[in-house]
Amino acid sequence: MKAPRRRHWAFGLAACFLLMLLPARAHAYPWMIRHGYTGCMPCHTDPSGGAGALTEYGRAQSDLLLRMRYGESTDTGEADRTSGLLWGLVAPLPTELRFGGDFREAYYSNKVDGVPAQSEFITMRADLYGDVKVGRFRAAGSIGYLPQGDLTAALTSSPNDNLISREHWLGVELDDDGAWLLRAGRVTLPFGIRMVEHTLWVRTLTRTDIDDTQQYGVSLSFARDKLRGELMGIAGDFEVHPDDFRERGYSGYAEYAPINTLAFGISSSFTRATRDIVYGVTDYRYENGVFARFAPVQDLVLLGEADSVYQSLTWNGHRGGYAAFLQADYESVQGFHLMVTGETMNSGTSDEPPSFDGWISAVWFCLPHVDLRLDGIYSSLGLPGTASVPASHTGETTWLAQFHVFL
Repeated sequence: MKAPRRRHWAFGLAACFLLMLLPARAHAYPWMIRHGYTGCMPCHTDPSGGAGALTEYGRAQSDLLLRMRYGESTDTGEADRTSGLLWGLVAPLPTELRFGGDFREAYYSNKVDGVPAQSEFITMRADLYGDVKVGRFRAAGSIGYLPQGDLTAALTSSPNDNLISREHWLGVELDDDGAWLLRAGRVTLPFGIRMVEHTLWVRTLTRTDIDDTQQYGVSLSFARDKLRGELMGIAGDFEVHPDDFRERGYSGYAEYAPINTLAFGISSSFTRATRDIVYGVTDYRYENGVFARFAPVQDLVLLGEADSVYQSLTWNGHRGGYAAFLQADYESVQGFHLMVTGETMNSGTSDEPPSFDGWISAVWFCLPHVDLRLDGIYSSLGLPGTASVPASHTGETTWLAQFHVFL
């Protein structure tokens, strides 16, 4: 196992301390549909969820519906004071000023067939968030630190130890209740189900995760009653250089909820880059997909998504791939989730057999603003054949243990 660097832990502890001074924030949990929440408003300041601070109402619901109660009753409908700023020790901020933060540390172990196992500690997130509302005008952004990775969101240019900003944007609400929001800046691409499992193949193959694939552009979102959606014109990632590598086009989704325990939708995106970052030629990418969320009973939520990817590389042919997943989330008691996830994927490389994997996960929202998570993942990865070697599969086993503070 790699020895963690002192500077790595110093920054991590400093970020954790800063996060303790901020009000609650949580990623979008699509399984909140079990409580009748088909959309992300009014809990999230981001209209599609998954990023930014929570509203005051959202912080209250995170206390009432997320964390384990240990026998405490929530029948009164009143959130505990620990849902507030510094666990309620500081007076609430004005509703127009919302802050949040996210610190996630993980122990990662990976074993590929025939290769020695590798393991290390990873700081996955150490971000602070802010959202200011003045009348109908909005300004939001994030600032964070990472010892390694996420270079496409980096504000600094060091190989390691960078300041990053995953999102920053200016916006205006186009109606009195904020159902329509127009914003411009660096925004998470609207596509598919927004989940904390950003390494799912549907997110990596379509390049639409919440980690570091945000893009600059202009976005228009709508959320009211049974219908919500967002459409974004993509101007590219300005942290990527030179300009030829930047992808431009559009991305969007629309979701309809006929009842408060069922929602389904469609996604679509198209981008063009003058030079593909791998092949160095003009790259046209088309992605289209469908997704659904369903709670047949309150204890169980089913999530699914299937996406197709078509890539046209000038002078290098065409390729069509796909990715799909199905997840079952069972909450045996409030605050403790057991999840089973199955995936399949094919990147579209010639003669590549499909890949499969399975996840077994447990998440425990053990304390206010704190959760622990353990994932075990086994993958059967398809390897393309060559003139002398036939196509085959290789096995990969991954374990991931996470400590998460969302304050």
